[in-house]
Amino acid sequence: MTESTVMKSRKESSDAYQITWLIRRVFRSMSHVSGRRLGAYGLTPADRALMEFLYPDNSLSVPAIAEKYHVSRQHVQKTVNPLLNSHLIASVENPNHKRSPLLRLTGKGKTLFEKILKDDLQTIEAWFADMGS
Repeated sequence: MTESTVMKSRKESSDAYQITWLIRRVFRSMSHVSGRRLGAYGLTPADRALMEFLYPDNSLSVPAIAEKYHVSRQHVQKTVNPLLNSHLIASVENPNHKRSPLLRLTGKGKTLFEKILKDDLQTIEAWFADMGS
C-alpha cells in the first residue's frame, strides 16, 4: 500500500465514521421525541413497533413476529398483552397452528396507528426543516 492509499483509506474511514455518528445522533433524537409523543397515547416504542408489524392488514403470530424481528417470544408476548387489553389488536384463529393465534390490528388500533404515522411524518418534516435553517 502506498502512502497516498493509506491516507485516502483513513479519510474515507473518517467520513464513514462521521456519517455513522450523525445517523446515531439523529436516531437518538428522533427516538426521544417519538417516545414522548407515544406516551401521550399510552403507548411505548415497543407497542408502536408491534403495531407497525401488523399495519395495515398483516396477521402474524407471536413466534412469527419474534423470528422476523429478532426478538424473544417473551418480549413480543409482553408487548402483545396490553395491546390486546386495550383492544388495539385482536387475536384470531390460526389455521396453521391451534395454540398460536394470529394477531391483527383492530379498527381502533388501525385508526390510532394511522394518527401516529401522520404525527411521525409531521415531526420528521419539521425536524428536517429545522436542520436546513
